[in-house]
Amino acid sequence: MVHQHYGTQTINRGAVLPGMLVKHKDATWTASANARGRLYLHRGVERTYTTELLVEVFLNGAGNALSH
Repeated sequence: MVHQHYGTQTINRGAVLPGMLVKHKDATWTASANARGRLYLHRGVERTYTTELLVEVFLNGAGNALSH
């Protein structure tokens, strides 16, 4: 992982913004879009989406969501 993080927090999928780092299937993904009831994620050339209501985001030192 590129950035140092200070834990994770579970938040509603609708509150995730593009660029936030998300933990999905025990891996770190970057959120790219939140549309049509899906949260689209990518890492490198891999792309996927999740329809889970709650997702885990990484936190920075101030307790805010970590962005890429």
